[in-house]
Amino acid sequence: MSNDWPLRQDPESPVIFARALLEDPSQLAFVVLDDDDDWFISDGAEFDEDMDVNREQFGAVSLREAVELVPQLTALASLPTGMAADWDPERSAWLLSSVADSDDEAEDREIRDARIAAWQHPGSPVDEVQLSTGLTEIVTGGDAPVRAVRQVVREGDGTWLFVGFEVPEAEDFEVEGLELEHVVRLYPDVVNVLQAAPGQVFDRAEPGAEWELVEG
Repeated sequence: MSNDWPLRQDPESPVIFARALLEDPSQLAFVVLDDDDDWFISDGAEFDEDMDVNREQFGAVSLREAVELVPQLTALASLPTGMAADWDPERSAWLLSSVADSDDEAEDREIRDARIAAWQHPGSPVDEVQLSTGLTEIVTGGDAPVRAVRQVVREGDGTWLFVGFEVPEAEDFEVEGLELEHVVRLYPDVVNVLQAAPGQVFDRAEPGAEWELVEG
């Protein structure tokens, strides 16, 4: 594989690709990276129970072809499996989310159990935690803000809040939810504070700096 290839997946691996995007890539709406590390790229259409409808709406292309048609996909090079990303064309940004369960309950349970068994940190990998909105976005433009966690809060009830450097000190901010494992994979340096007890707050002055206990 070429050193210039931006994604970890094989460039010749098959991708489920909306046929509408072959004609007009600007209709890009969202992508999903499933638990097998395979891409699903859509114009907004989702799988239907009718397979004939699916064959009309989707086809297969190589990942290399998909990147040629949708180059903004390369900004998701570090996207963990089991996540989705909605494309916001006005802001040239990806909005990240953890994928909801599918219609196959048995398979979902098997995947969930495997993730929990492999988890080596406190809590559960499938716990939903809160993040400042900027941490759940990937802006592809040249003025993209720094994506790093500035503050980690373990609330008194044991739930988590992660705040990014895009949030000024002492200002209100909006939050979004992600699964804890996805937060750890996106921001691996938060592992160092996952031992925090309820009521503790850790902070740092700049990305990459040591965490400091500031409360609790």
